[in-house]
Amino acid sequence: MKLSDSVTTIKGVGAKKQTVLEEMGITTIYDLLEHSPFRYQNRLNRTHFMDVPEDKDVLIGGVLINKRLRSIGRGRTMLECALRDESGIFHAIFFNMPFLEKNLRLGNDYTLFGKMKWRNGAKTIVNPEMYPANSPRDIRGIIPVYRRSAGISSNELSKLILSILDEMDESCEWLGDELLEKNNLAPEYYAYRNIHFPESVDAYNRAKFRLIYDKLLAFQYCILYNRRFLDEECGNSMIAPVDISKFLDSLPFRLTEGQQTAVDDIEHDLMSTKTMNRLVQGDAGCGKTVVAETAIFHVVSAGWQAAFMAPTEILARQHFAKLTADFGEFGMRTALLVSGIKSTDRREILEGISSGDIDIVIGTHALIQSDVEFAKLGLVLTDEQHRFGVNQRKILTEKSEAVNVLVMSATPIPRTLAATVFGDMDFSVIKSKPSNRKEIITRYATEKSRERVYANVYNEVKNGNRAYIVAPSIEDSEDNNLISAEALYEELKKKFKGTKIGLIHGKLDKLEKERMMNEFAAGTIKVLVSTVVIEVGIDVPEATVIVIENAERFGLAQLHQLRGRVGRSDLQSYCYLICYSDAENAIERMNAMVTMSDGFEISEEDYRLRGAGDLMGTMQHGYSGNSFYDLFGYDKILKLATSDAEQILSKNQIELKGFVDLEQLQLRTNNIMVQDNSNII
Repeated sequence: MKLSDSVTTIKGVGAKKQTVLEEMGITTIYDLLEHSPFRYQNRLNRTHFMDVPEDKDVLIGGVLINKRLRSIGRGRTMLECALRDESGIFHAIFFNMPFLEKNLRLGNDYTLFGKMKWRNGAKTIVNPEMYPANSPRDIRGIIPVYRRSAGISSNELSKLILSILDEMDESCEWLGDELLEKNNLAPEYYAYRNIHFPESVDAYNRAKFRLIYDKLLAFQYCILYNRRFLDEECGNSMIAPVDISKFLDSLPFRLTEGQQTAVDDIEHDLMSTKTMNRLVQGDAGCGKTVVAETAIFHVVSAGWQAAFMAPTEILARQHFAKLTADFGEFGMRTALLVSGIKSTDRREILEGISSGDIDIVIGTHALIQSDVEFAKLGLVLTDEQHRFGVNQRKILTEKSEAVNVLVMSATPIPRTLAATVFGDMDFSVIKSKPSNRKEIITRYATEKSRERVYANVYNEVKNGNRAYIVAPSIEDSEDNNLISAEALYEELKKKFKGTKIGLIHGKLDKLEKERMMNEFAAGTIKVLVSTVVIEVGIDVPEATVIVIENAERFGLAQLHQLRGRVGRSDLQSYCYLICYSDAENAIERMNAMVTMSDGFEISEEDYRLRGAGDLMGTMQHGYSGNSFYDLFGYDKILKLATSDAEQILSKNQIELKGFVDLEQLQLRTNNIMVQDNSNII
């Protein structure tokens, strides 16, 4: 078995299941192993019912002492059971399961799993899983729960992953013995087994360390290799001087101090013989796009071409519309290259790029296809760098010699990590915002104050403004505490009668997404219910309020990104964080969002909270090791991986046999990006 093998090699995965998995971004065995649980159920030991907190998943047990089946009208039934453990008597209720009455035997010991609630003055567990104690169905342990998509359940994913793990052994190992022994690393097959089916908390922690180390080692090796490649192989990339004042004078505003500094940095780089490799960081709304436009104006005016790669088609189309409008008066020709365009249109665009008739091409991953050839590419821009794999960016820069690279990111990286994570890049930081922007008022709400939040949203909409409502999933899932976008959409249609509501998520086709966003931008749709597909770059100045449901499910960095969808004009804007958890860490994060507005300050706080290392607490929320934000919350592992990557590279071997299996390097580096999981429940 190879980790790069297709999921179709797994028994039980036919064409239908393959399609479902592909919609979740899972095409290989490695992808499936990387689809880690988002939380775990602790079924290690039965708990006395008197010690059980209300409304929490628990494993309890007791002897059945009474049962009664009765009708509750309209063909519905309720089975009431009384059980006794060492601490007293508790109850279990089953709705519409009359068959259980014959199967349950008085005097037998049973194990139950579910949520305990107070009902009619007694502790009661409703519709639990219930098995005879110590039977084959009485599974004990730490049980994984997976995010799923329509057509596949968490249990089905669990079985598929277990079938892979049963075949996995030392032959799948990609690291050499030297690294494993030096760092006391768990074997890879052990790590994957204990991420999915932990034997204990210690085993889980050891597995998590190994998998994070793997990804950071792969990432840092590529960063260091690319740095050496740029230093040793790039030729003269100097762009001739250009008077950019014509473009700056065409703008309806003056650059802020931060924007001007970034422009000066870029101008210096472009006119240098050394290839530019610069990262421009700044909060949403700080004006990074106009800085990028200035660089494009310089390069194109000097006779070169520019390529602008965006992480989503919605954002690519938004950039295309803006650049076309801003550069039209200067005679610069723009084109949009995304997947799904007509073959005749694509052929015409490709001819224009290769002949030099097109000056600026904006697109998504379609830009890195092998048939995209440039006449004279001088500048590559990427928006939200962390959403592209290392190798994807490298492919684009290799389409011409000595290409200048400019990266924009609204994801502030903690200062303690930036030099390591992006050590091959120069930095420009834009901290100031346009003078007409007001601070976004952020408020933390609970389930009890939820109705007041939506009353405020309704008032904003009635005053002519627009609202985003963000949910963490598309459809209802096995996790009853998770608000779905579809349920919110139906709820708000009733709440906001007479107001047009839109729904957008990752499972919609591209044309439907584009139509929804266009209608929202035009004001036809007043309230847009969405998953995190609106996280990056969407710019609707009339949107003044955003509500984030289940805010406890998001990290601070992502909450800050979502908040940045509003506050993009001189109108007062609001962000409401509805949190359904009373956990100390969740409340601490909500309070941080309320009190902090600076993205860099938030990134430091996010790093501090994630780096605190409450590993048992982490288990409750699962391990999402593909996340850019998650990976760089582990500075000790990052420093170790960086040191090892430097040692590997210093050996100056091409294959590095016996140390690292480089055939698997690309498999891992391509997964080190923030994945758009908006189509996953």
